[in-house]
Amino acid sequence: MEYREANSDEHEIICKQIRSKSVLYVSIMAPIIPIFLLACILSIRMMIRNKYDTAVFVISTLMLVLLFIAAVIFIVGLMKGFVKRIICINNHKYKVADCSVTGRDQRINPKHIHSYVTVGFQDGSMIRAEVTAKIYSLAETGKRALLVKYDEPEGKKDLPYEVAVL
Repeated sequence: MEYREANSDEHEIICKQIRSKSVLYVSIMAPIIPIFLLACILSIRMMIRNKYDTAVFVISTLMLVLLFIAAVIFIVGLMKGFVKRIICINNHKYKVADCSVTGRDQRINPKHIHSYVTVGFQDGSMIRAEVTAKIYSLAETGKRALLVKYDEPEGKKDLPYEVAVL
């Protein structure tokens, strides 16, 4: 399989199918941090107004601050992969390989449905990648697709291959 730069039409398709999901997730997760900060500030303000004991106030404030820091670290960790995808796609730091859809399947869990598309290359190799429901519905056997591989430094391969259906 040969990787190449994507042309402008392919870049638009990748933006619509792959980047849009990442933008949605980041825009949903990002407001959680300021909302949580506001809740912490209002809780501390309420403790001051109700004149809590000094020991109770210090311990409660410390616990709130530690909880806030833990929540921020957790949310930033969740957002990290999506932000990396957005940056790579915006800066054209990815390569694509031409392929065709050879199959698709779903794994149904009680809480979530995982959709997979298998793509085949001209050299006979195949790769199975998890996709969104939107891409899954577009993927029909024999349809042309692109396998997206992000340009990451050696040893820092965090982002998986992704499939965009043309």
